[in-house]
Amino acid sequence: MSHPYRILILVLVMLHFGADASAQTAKQYLSYGDDAVKRGECYNGAEYYRQGLEKYEFNIELKFKYAEALRCFNDYKNAAEVYKKVSEEDYTKEYPLAVFWYGSMLHYLGRYDAAAVQFKKFLNHYKSKDYYSVKAQQEIESCSWAKANITDEKIKIIHLPDTINTPYSETNPFQSPDGHFLFSSLRNLSPPKKKENFLARIYVSDSNYATSKLLSIAVDAGKHVANGAYNNARNRFYFTQCDPPSVLSAVLRCDIYVCQVSKDSFSAPQKLDSVINLSGYTSTQPNIGKKETGEETLYFVSDRPGGYGKTDIWMSRIIRDTPQAPVNLGTEINTIDEEFSPFYDGRDNKLYFASNWHYGFGGLDMFASSWQNGTWSAPKNLGHAINSPQNDFYFYKTFDRSKNYFSSNRKGSRYIKSETCCNDIWMYQTGERIDLPPVIDTTVVVAVKVDTPDTKITVVTETKTDTPVKTIAVVTETRRDTSVTTKTATALVDTQQKVFIDRSVTKIKQLLPVTLYFHNDEPECCNLRDSTTLNYVETYQSYWRLLDRYKKEFGKGLQNDNKVEAEKEVFDLFTKKVDKGYYDLIQFSRQLLDILQSGKKVEITIQGYCSPLNYNQYNIKLGYRRIASLKNYFYHYRDGMFMYYIENGNLVLKNESLGEERAAKTVSDKLEDTRNSVYNPAAALERKVEIISVELK
Repeated sequence: MSHPYRILILVLVMLHFGADASAQTAKQYLSYGDDAVKRGECYNGAEYYRQGLEKYEFNIELKFKYAEALRCFNDYKNAAEVYKKVSEEDYTKEYPLAVFWYGSMLHYLGRYDAAAVQFKKFLNHYKSKDYYSVKAQQEIESCSWAKANITDEKIKIIHLPDTINTPYSETNPFQSPDGHFLFSSLRNLSPPKKKENFLARIYVSDSNYATSKLLSIAVDAGKHVANGAYNNARNRFYFTQCDPPSVLSAVLRCDIYVCQVSKDSFSAPQKLDSVINLSGYTSTQPNIGKKETGEETLYFVSDRPGGYGKTDIWMSRIIRDTPQAPVNLGTEINTIDEEFSPFYDGRDNKLYFASNWHYGFGGLDMFASSWQNGTWSAPKNLGHAINSPQNDFYFYKTFDRSKNYFSSNRKGSRYIKSETCCNDIWMYQTGERIDLPPVIDTTVVVAVKVDTPDTKITVVTETKTDTPVKTIAVVTETRRDTSVTTKTATALVDTQQKVFIDRSVTKIKQLLPVTLYFHNDEPECCNLRDSTTLNYVETYQSYWRLLDRYKKEFGKGLQNDNKVEAEKEVFDLFTKKVDKGYYDLIQFSRQLLDILQSGKKVEITIQGYCSPLNYNQYNIKLGYRRIASLKNYFYHYRDGMFMYYIENGNLVLKNESLGEERAAKTVSDKLEDTRNSVYNPAAALERKVEIISVELK
């Protein structure tokens, strides 16, 4: 996706070389395009590169930068087409990331199988161990996860009307204390017939979205203003001001401000101190949560040092209205990529946020994580009915829980040049509603009578008003015996938990046996050790790189149709067996984590097998090495998430190596006949480990 702090500005102006375009060189087109992209004008940059390609069709640099500019303003479809051309025409391998980004664009278009193919192709040729190699592997797993989690569940997602959404960008939906609808929007703030000046601002509308107008708050006229949030007492308002892009960078740098709120008026904004707004870095997207202790906490996004990725979510305790030194939320939430738009729901103690790393359906997906016993639970994707293959973020629940809002550039959003270019605000009804107490500014409780079941409670409060006369508010309610309700609610929760566990157990057992395949003598060839430091993911990746070699060796000596059939048999081995096993392992791990997090103890049995190419003692040790590689996968899964359950005995991994004991007798064991003993798919099917059973204790 485009960078989080890049404002998408489609400046539809006449390109300044206009009538003299025919006289421009490829270098000049590149220079014009580069300058536009640096200013954050990705659409203009794409136009410069495109016009250059009309004249210099085979200039690979123009083509790659054209694809980059298209991706910059979220034109996934056209970017995919151009990246594909670059990957096919880049004979000198000058632009290896073209294949990576081609896969990413296919993922953003929901073409999961095709995307996985490109990421594998990328990993087969890309030798650097960096962000891109790690991300490509994560994308392969995410594509597999997405395919398995597409559901038929129907939720009516409503696109808000044109009074709210424009062809540019709308984000950050939220409510004011009086129930008005607020949001951030990028709009032209210049008077008619004046040079356009696109700046983000916070707008307010009524609950019916009839009109929208600027929120009356004093801000810097030359800065972008967005990402508003009230505190729980609704007497402070936080928001972000960002420096606009410059010729040096299209990336915005933002700071968080706060105003005091009195009825509908705001005090002069005050920039939070350097504890939050660290000099030289961005702090943005504030949200105020309230823990079960009653303590307010500021959640925000920053690229400051000490994080784990490009942008992380941080939290800061607020003591006497002053934010304290922020703490990173840790690797359960934050990743090496981008996390966005935190929203803390104090009623359920859940943090909603967006990420483009955790398994999802495309770009940014929305997730929820619960605060339990001082830690965050594994993030849960909000599901296919809510998330799309494009970017989905800025999740928000209304006060009465009847509606959930979010922002997305999914198909159906308003746009000028690309159907996925721009973010709009979307909403769906939850089917729930809670009664809200009136918002009363209470200063002191005068008297409280002790309550017992079926007795009346009288709470007397002294309330401030705008007049010198004090007003005493008396609220009387009847407290009834809630034991029956509590028992019913508990039973309902228990039933829902049992249904969830049963569904997870059914899904995981349907995957059995999970069968994972290996190249001959791998991992760590030619020794009698029964362990390895390699993770199964590493062996899977290295195995896949041998596809062409298997085709060549198994097809050796064959002609015409026989050769074609042999190569097809090898291709089916890798795609229908090797791939399937790996993707089944991804799904198995996800279901296993759900079961463990529900509190169940799980025992898994793993068996290792070999082809008959070596003597049995060697094959027994090799089988154990293969099992060890799978155990290493579990040990390192999502930064060691299973280790907690292994160490406390809730996850038990049992294993047994059968060596060549069960290998088919028809498989060759001749060292000199590698075509049949190594590269024959029949022999390859014997080199495996299997997860054969899952038992709940």
